[in-house]
Amino acid sequence: MERLRDACGIVGIYARPGDESIDVRQYLTLALTALQHRGQESAGMAVYDQRNCIAHRVGMGKVREVFGDMGQGLPATRCGIGHVRYSTTGSSCVENAGPFVVGDNAESRDGARPGAIAVAHNGNLVNGPALRARLPQHLLSSTTDSEAIALLLLLTEGATLRERMLTAFPLLKGAYSLVILAEGKLYAVRDPWGMRPLCLGRIGDIWIAASESCALDRIGATFVRNVEPGELITIDEQGLHSEILVQAPRQTLCVFEYIYFSDATSYVNNRYVYLVREALGRELAREHPVEADLVVPVPDSSIPAALGYAAASGIPYGQAIIKNRYSDRTFIKPDQRLRQMEVDLKFNFVRPKVEGQRLVIVDDSIVRGNTMKRLVAALRHQGVREIHLRSSAPPLRHPCYFGIDIPHESELVAAGRSIQEVAEYIGVDSLGYLSIAGLGRAIASVRHVSKRTESAVAEPGAGKVEPIEGEEPASYEELLHREFCYGCMRREGWPFDPLVAADESSPLPLMRQPSPS
Repeated sequence: MERLRDACGIVGIYARPGDESIDVRQYLTLALTALQHRGQESAGMAVYDQRNCIAHRVGMGKVREVFGDMGQGLPATRCGIGHVRYSTTGSSCVENAGPFVVGDNAESRDGARPGAIAVAHNGNLVNGPALRARLPQHLLSSTTDSEAIALLLLLTEGATLRERMLTAFPLLKGAYSLVILAEGKLYAVRDPWGMRPLCLGRIGDIWIAASESCALDRIGATFVRNVEPGELITIDEQGLHSEILVQAPRQTLCVFEYIYFSDATSYVNNRYVYLVREALGRELAREHPVEADLVVPVPDSSIPAALGYAAASGIPYGQAIIKNRYSDRTFIKPDQRLRQMEVDLKFNFVRPKVEGQRLVIVDDSIVRGNTMKRLVAALRHQGVREIHLRSSAPPLRHPCYFGIDIPHESELVAAGRSIQEVAEYIGVDSLGYLSIAGLGRAIASVRHVSKRTESAVAEPGAGKVEPIEGEEPASYEELLHREFCYGCMRREGWPFDPLVAADESSPLPLMRQPSPS
């Protein structure tokens, strides 16, 4: 329904020299299309041309609208990065579309500097505004923290890009998964908390880094492993090199990657998303049983949870709410007025299946409640006798500072309201949220681990997925605290205090202050 939205999806592809017929533009286009669910406002690519200079193109709209089928408007290339965006910082305009390219290609030819640097970013920096305020203002052309990251890599003290990364990345407070072009190489970086996913795949001599494994599947690549929190991966003619740049006390993947953000077919942080969502539905049925005639998902992301609820409860499952296949995700609209206009066009109903029936409506989350309220009213108009709403996410009571489009508590229907008050506002007969413990229990029940060995980094086809037996955590809430960020549900679920980090104002170790061109 009213969906939480992640900032974007990213992909980087490097084909080692050898086969001169390889052109990765189509791979980039296909992989970005597979990540389209992570952002539909804009799409962009940056690639190396034959001179090893960076060519760049961005546009408003979906991937195929901007690039066609083959990365149109860019030169044939062996290496490039791509980005799809949903705005969480900065307005929705072409100036804020990634990837961001800074520096001068000419400098890479004379060897004086590393030349141009291109950065594609998924996440959000809580100290982004503070960083931007301390950068040379004449170099800023957008209102995003992604551009600030690119400029830091260009301007920070250090003789090599790696030295500047060692200095710059500890300054970044928040969520960032990055793919970077510089010095003829491809880099992949994940923040030390691991808040946003990033994985590594391979097709022969072609390496791919992407937000989700569904992008690897789309182009026929083999999943190798996750990029580890705090890890820097460098890919060049010599192959792949890995090192840990920054470390944090624990890993804190955003738990909404499992609940909603990621594609259901993706394999994120050693668990299959679809299986986690089914488990969420089973836990929801155990915690909030009800007598009903039919379990109905709000399509599409709630389908696995609804199937899990139906299986655990014994209530028949039915898809009685049909999504208009040509309607975009409601929450992806950057303006609330546009979101409300979209609702009436988004769903149709199978009246013979719902008229006179008692329905369990399963949704992945309840954000503002406005869209659900209108859906409930539409179902009442179809003659539904009872509506029992079940959410596979706990109540959302706090804003997110790490890349979700929930800037104010005043927008959250569960903030400051009891569950009964939310039910009355939406107009349902009963309302049940999955508990924090239930969320942890469901995730703990799904555990597939990728083998990681030295050969998994060096050899294509390594990294087979196998289930393992592990120790059950002392409490399921402990598992959440150990592995996930869930601060939007409970404040102690944040990995650190974002308000304190946002005020960080230490001087930047800049190497130079370029003059206006």
